Amino acid sequence: MNLFPSVRNQSARRRLVEAGSLIIAFAIATLGVAAFVPRAYGGNLASVLLALVLAALCAAVALHVRFLLLAHRAYGETTRVLDSTEREFQSIFDSTLDAILILGDQGICLEANPAALALFGTPRDEFVGYPIEQFYLPARDSGNARAKFLGRNATHGEIELVRRTGEIFFVEYTVKANYLPGRHVAILRDISPRHAAETALRESDERFRQMADNIQEIFWMIDAGSKHVISVNAAFEIVTGRSPNTLRDNPASYQELFHPEDKVRVLTRLAQAAATGQIDEEFRIIRPDRAVRWVSVHGFPVRDAAGFVRRLVGTAQDITARKSAEEQMARNLALAESASAEADAFRKTTLALTQNLSMDDVLDTLLQSLLKLIPCESARVLLVETDTHLFLAREMQHSESNRRPPKCPATLDAADNRFLMQILATKAAVLLADTGTEHEWQTFKGYSHMRSWLCVPLLASGRVLGLLSLGDARAHAFSPEHLRLAKSLAIPAAVAIQNARLYERAEIYGAELEHRLGDLQQTQNALWRAEQGRELSEERFTKVFRSSPIAFSITTVEEGRFLDVNEAFERRYGYLRGELVGRTVFDIGIWQDPSERLRMRKEVREQGHVRNRITRFRKRSGEAVDTFYSADLIMLDGLECFLAVSEDVPERAEWEAPLARRAALAP
Repeated sequence: MNLFPSVRNQSARRRLVEAGSLIIAFAIATLGVAAFVPRAYGGNLASVLLALVLAALCAAVALHVRFLLLAHRAYGETTRVLDSTEREFQSIFDSTLDAILILGDQGICLEANPAALALFGTPRDEFVGYPIEQFYLPARDSGNARAKFLGRNATHGEIELVRRTGEIFFVEYTVKANYLPGRHVAILRDISPRHAAETALRESDERFRQMADNIQEIFWMIDAGSKHVISVNAAFEIVTGRSPNTLRDNPASYQELFHPEDKVRVLTRLAQAAATGQIDEEFRIIRPDRAVRWVSVHGFPVRDAAGFVRRLVGTAQDITARKSAEEQMARNLALAESASAEADAFRKTTLALTQNLSMDDVLDTLLQSLLKLIPCESARVLLVETDTHLFLAREMQHSESNRRPPKCPATLDAADNRFLMQILATKAAVLLADTGTEHEWQTFKGYSHMRSWLCVPLLASGRVLGLLSLGDARAHAFSPEHLRLAKSLAIPAAVAIQNARLYERAEIYGAELEHRLGDLQQTQNALWRAEQGRELSEERFTKVFRSSPIAFSITTVEEGRFLDVNEAFERRYGYLRGELVGRTVFDIGIWQDPSERLRMRKEVREQGHVRNRITRFRKRSGEAVDTFYSADLIMLDGLECFLAVSEDVPERAEWEAPLARRAALAP
């Protein structure tokens, strides 16, 4: 379209208007002169001036007529241009493939092109003049959807709509709000096929990713030429200990994992796979934590249209367990006979230790069995008195040894000895193949003559009861296998020593508890009879429960919730019955060690009762007291409950003195 003629006509019209204005101004000035010039000049001058005024007015009229003609011509030209532009716009509007909508402020469709009618599948008379909201999904927030079309600014996005037939389709839209006041134009394009393809691709990719991320094997893909990794799944980090991000930074960094002894072979096979497309290898890798793993790699080619191998894809499986099982199987077959003999020896030793509750017999049996399993010159048992103080409970020499070792001190302070303190602190065994390399060994009294030393802690209930010490004057006399045997024997030994200690304490406490056992037995018999036949009435049980001078309590097994306590319990612990019933033992903190109740619950479930267990309870005042604790499992209103009895423990000096005398008399 040529706009320059219109510009020239507009300039000419402007000049004509200016000239006409000047002429009219000249005429007005001439009339003024004619009106005020003195008559002395005569009438000729006035006639001349009037003639000039008439000429000026005629010129002004001519100029304005010319202006009107030019304006009319310009108007016609403008009308033709506007008609041409409107026809062009209408042609574009009707023939464009994208849907175009003209909307009002209320979302009413004011105009729509044929593409829009085809997109929405609606006749023109049912579309124009109706709100666009009829095509929003019912579940969609219509206010938000309407705002997308009628907002204040231009916007672009995607939206889900529905035809009157119920068919859902997706469109990509561009909206220009208020291109004219109260008018909004929206251009829509049907992207349903693309959206369906993208959705199918995402679902396919998600299924593949879920499969790849949830298998135990590494799924890998590498470039056949550069040997750079293209993709791996999440199992890569699980097997190798490295993040997949390291491969994005350095796609060849996976080669750093290869074991030095296998690296050349694996890289050679990988180079050959670039031509053959096949790789099937088992080799070792070293994780960042220095752990060695076995992997089995299987690869296959991905060829291009010309048949050349472009990529290698495959899996890598962690076969460390299989390799370890194979190695272990070989070792087990080789050691089958010795393992059988060892198991028999352990069985006999364990029976001997657990069947005898005498501390002297337990220690003698332990050292005799130990010297049979682990040949050495000297075997000792050190028992813990306090946190760092130990005493020599028993020592035994090998029958074939002619050497007389230096006398070991009767007591040792581990705080002055690095080796003993290490074992007590870490609760871990120590094997010194050659003590000559330890510069502090010569200060170890009673042990400095030993060139090989093996020491295992005796653990029971997480506490160190003592140490099992083996020594020999020869260097490298002990092997890791000896350490394993000693640790295995230490387990039943610790249990036997703990049982022997409890037995000694039970003997000391037995005399003091005899007069109380009668009341306890009566109560237990009453509870047993009530559980078996419900022969005893509730009133009789309540009388026994309330009037007993022994502290009784009934708590639920699972929660530890108090159901009842007697007056003796209230006096002993300072709580009123109303303060306890309905609350749990954990709420009031009556157990100094709550985990001990869990252990007793397990024992009661296994054996049906607990007898004379020494534990510590906390009174209401906060004072912790040693307590003899016994409990039976009963059923009360369909609930499993503990009927528990607790009494004071005699002063520690009453039972520690016999133990100290026994230790002093030990050889």
